[in-house]
Amino acid sequence: MKEGWEYKKLSDVCDILNGFAFKSSKYVSEGIRIIRITNVQKGRVEDNDPKFYPLSSKNEIERYLLKEGDLLVSLTGNVGRVGRLPQTLLPAALNQRVACLRLKGNEVNKQYLYHFLNSDYFENICTKNSSGVAQLNLSTVWLSNYEISIPSLSEQQRIVSYLDSAFAKIDAMKANAEK
Repeated sequence: MKEGWEYKKLSDVCDILNGFAFKSSKYVSEGIRIIRITNVQKGRVEDNDPKFYPLSSKNEIERYLLKEGDLLVSLTGNVGRVGRLPQTLLPAALNQRVACLRLKGNEVNKQYLYHFLNSDYFENICTKNSSGVAQLNLSTVWLSNYEISIPSLSEQQRIVSYLDSAFAKIDAMKANAEK
């Protein structure tokens, strides 16, 4: 470990929220978007085949409502995929088998945590620590105990700046190659 860095459990720096088992019989054509495991892809939250719950249900599902920038983690199937919820998908609620990570304080930069968890290393370690025969399942207890390395905030920001710049260049090259 680098000097000045520390390790902390995810549960020490984040609230880890579990989703709700929404009834598909209550789905409607518009309202509160249900963020399901199929929506959480590597590095993003997709809006393919959207499902909605009635806006009139908002009070009863309030504890499952999501916020812009929430970090979401897939817990079943392709476990360990991490995405950030964009504002364009709100209002939205968290479905079962998707975890939501919300920072508790200000010792961890959200973008740093996103990059840290959106790594192949994290996804692979999630797979190794999952169980199941037909499909893998990752426990939120395991996720809570997973330790992350935390440098100083200035070092986190330096890492974020570097990675954001590198990924922007990669995206530009991909777009250019597609043309």
